[in-house]
Amino acid sequence: MHVEKIMVKCFVMLPCYNEERNLERLIPSINKALHTRMPYQIIAVDDGSTDETNGILYKLSEKYPIMVVEHKRNSGLASAFRTGLNLAMEHASAEDLIVTMDADNTHDPEYITHLADEAKRSEVVVSSRYTNGGRQLHVASYRVALSRVLNLFIRILARVPVKDATSGYRCYRASALRKAMQVFGEKFIESKGFEVSCEILLKTYWCSGSVGEVPNTLDYSKKLGRSKIKMMPTIFSYIILLGKVVLWKALGAPSLETRHSLQSSKRIWRSRKDSSETG
Repeated sequence: MHVEKIMVKCFVMLPCYNEERNLERLIPSINKALHTRMPYQIIAVDDGSTDETNGILYKLSEKYPIMVVEHKRNSGLASAFRTGLNLAMEHASAEDLIVTMDADNTHDPEYITHLADEAKRSEVVVSSRYTNGGRQLHVASYRVALSRVLNLFIRILARVPVKDATSGYRCYRASALRKAMQVFGEKFIESKGFEVSCEILLKTYWCSGSVGEVPNTLDYSKKLGRSKIKMMPTIFSYIILLGKVVLWKALGAPSLETRHSLQSSKRIWRSRKDSSETG
């Protein structure tokens, strides 16, 4: 009996804001990493850039498989994630992979294939600075310290067995991401800022129960242009997220210990959430 081999496709979601100096290096690097390994599609969300990001994306799309989505005004990272992931879900089959990464060249595309290999065993995979073999270069020591402390609290409170929950460089099986979106519905993304990557990781993990890490070298010297992270507002946003983690767990967010069927989890979450909001 002939069994047709399923070809997995990789969707690379890039949130972009004023990345004119980085895209012409990044996109060819993604192509170099993937074109001989698997079919791929880049989904670039231009979140109201005020430089030449939009024009460069459309120019690159003539040579590379890029879908460009435009936000007329800057709406923030969470909005870009919502747009990009929803579009990916419209085109992805259950076996496909969804990779999220920064568009500023700090995430080396060569690790996409490492993520894809680990995704054969895990439904969610993090490209990690803090697992064995991972590291980060040219990052201020106080930022490294803050990041490690924050990740420790996330690991304890959310019970997610990864060392780098704040890394935005991830790979999700489309089936796992779709399941989490169905369970949480419109509440899948509640964050507004840079903490959105952590929120998506936690909710997807709670619904799948399977997560892995692969080492990554993050080199901030490759980034051209100013950082868009405002440190104090970002720290405050993560503190709020940690409080929400406790609330989500108390309201019955799916977990390895309490997870029921997909429909059961969806019903429990929404009924308790509605009771909390109306009580």
